[in-house]
Amino acid sequence: MLLKIKEPEPEKKVANNMALKIKTSPSLEPVTVAEAKNLLRIDDGNDDTLIASMITAIRQRAEEWTSRSFITQTWTLWLDEFPFRTGNRIQSINGRVMVIPRPPMQSVSFIKTYDKDNAASIFEASNYFVDIASSPGRIALNENSTWPTPLRKFSSVEVEFMAGYGSTASNIPEGIKQGMLQWIKLLFANKSKLYESDESTPGLLEMNQIPIPPLVRMLWEPYRLVQL
Repeated sequence: MLLKIKEPEPEKKVANNMALKIKTSPSLEPVTVAEAKNLLRIDDGNDDTLIASMITAIRQRAEEWTSRSFITQTWTLWLDEFPFRTGNRIQSINGRVMVIPRPPMQSVSFIKTYDKDNAASIFEASNYFVDIASSPGRIALNENSTWPTPLRKFSSVEVEFMAGYGSTASNIPEGIKQGMLQWIKLLFANKSKLYESDESTPGLLEMNQIPIPPLVRMLWEPYRLVQL
């Protein structure tokens, strides 16, 4: 049985002038090994390591596909520019708002800028408003505030933020968790024979070649963010 899920890279380019890097990974998974074993009807611990790796890989795939963060985690967003600059590609409102990826955003730790001499400065929090009610979250300049300038050409803005539905599995929407469990069940079917008593499930090979199984996709679809 092969687990054909490509785990996302720890650093990802999300636009031509911005990049994301995870700083602190979630401390636990939305689905426990015990929950998966209960669904799989497994009583022993022989497959615990395999099941745990499946959970992590599927959670990473789910976060990637939905463009969301599940359990609380910390990210660093690198920008080449603030929204006001000519030709920027960051979604903005009159050049005064930055949209922060991987919602739901919980908080912003800091905004740091780098000048042409690569010297770092903290952009004071009193200069901006953090909108965690929106999805994705936003950072908006306060009245009479302006983005720092001049800055170096590349990776001149560093934003550290926390994102996720919460710090426990109970905070995660049930559709996300059930989608994870259904995919684990499908991947495990050849070994545990959950679908047939004496033979592999017909069509299972073809099903495992689909990027996201239809039932899983249906469960995750309401949480997927689509760029317009």
